[in-house]
Amino acid sequence: MGIAIVSLLILLVIAVVAIPILARVLGEAASRNANRPGGEEDAEEDPSQQSGPNRD
Repeated sequence: MGIAIVSLLILLVIAVVAIPILARVLGEAASRNANRPGGEEDAEEDPSQQSGPNRD
C-alpha cells in the first residue's frame, strides 16, 4: 500500500507541473492561429497567395 501512496503523490506532482505548462502552450497556439488570416478560404479566393506547381 505504501508504493500506491508514493505513486499517487508522484502523479499529483507531475500533474501540478504539467497542467500550467500545457495551458500556456495551447493558449499560445490558439492565439497564434487567431492572428492568421482566413486560412484556406482566403487562399482559394486569391490565387496569387497560393504556392505550388499550379502557381503562374
